[in-house]
Amino acid sequence: MTHKYTVTGLDCPNCAKKLSGMIEKIEGVESVKLNFLSEELTVVSDAEAAALDKAVKAAGREFSRKVTIDRK
Repeated sequence: MTHKYTVTGLDCPNCAKKLSGMIEKIEGVESVKLNFLSEELTVVSDAEAAALDKAVKAAGREFSRKVTIDRK
């Protein structure tokens, strides 16, 4: 299933790449696409939606206190 999020608070494309790598490590995640310019995150995962949302938001907080991730 495809899940879409809005990501704010990233400083640079390199930060987006690092955050993508963190999200890719979440159990059940098959693929991650994070577009720095449009602030869009797309996650393909077979994980339950609520658990995935919680894990993705936790990854954002762990990466930086400035980063906010919200489901579209």
